[in-house]
Amino acid sequence: CIVPVGADWTSREPLLGFPNALSVGEYVKPDNKVLDLIIEASDNSDKPYFLILDEMNLSHVERYFADFLSVMESNGSICLHTGNEDWNGVRSEVCLPKNLFIIGTVNIDETTYMFSPKVLDRANVIAFRVDADEMNTYLSKNEMLDLPSLESVGANMADAFVKIANDKTIVATKVTELNKTLIEFFTAIKKTGAEFGS
Repeated sequence: CIVPVGADWTSREPLLGFPNALSVGEYVKPDNKVLDLIIEASDNSDKPYFLILDEMNLSHVERYFADFLSVMESNGSICLHTGNEDWNGVRSEVCLPKNLFIIGTVNIDETTYMFSPKVLDRANVIAFRVDADEMNTYLSKNEMLDLPSLESVGANMADAFVKIANDKTIVATKVTELNKTLIEFFTAIKKTGAEFGS
């Protein structure tokens, strides 16, 4: 599910919807199908689901994504409504299942917001950089990208995504060396006020 983040997102409603205040027992789901994706992922734990938030930092992530950030840390659930029964197919609370992978794309410029340490503590960041030679090669080809050729290419990796996400036996190796490096890194970036938590 690919969702373009709006510059006016100030609450969780664009992702999770809201209880209809004018009609008791009715829940208004967002048109972008995010809530449907979360529910479907919860009901199909053997299949990977991907939520892609495009231009994630056009709005303050901490405002519209706060419930997700909290659940990522607590492994709890997000309360959607106060009823005991489903409200038009929406249960009272949802968890973020292990087979749901949330990806955000960002660009950093004067129209966007920087991520806070709270967000970065719960994320894996991959920065894509291009050097002048790569850019020159791309521009000299003067070709359109063939995106359809990539469709379903990674489908054979689906089982591996879910298996690794659910594997509780995976443990870090060389823990002492890892911890030493993390402390050195933490000490260095603390000087700039950018320390991270766990």
